[in-house]
Amino acid sequence: MTHIDIGVERWGMPKPPEGDIKALKNAYATVAHSFSLAMAKELRCEKNGGLPAKPVLIPA
Repeated sequence: MTHIDIGVERWGMPKPPEGDIKALKNAYATVAHSFSLAMAKELRCEKNGGLPAKPVLIPA
């Protein structure tokens, strides 16, 4: 069994984000989910590592 650890760092922003903050957070979460799902498929994880086909954007 192989274990892959991927880290993401958020660097400081030069100014506060403009527009709908919730939509921006959802967009970031969707990108992260798409990346994770693609990685799980590429690694042939059983049941795609438990990830749903579409992102769930409800906070845990």
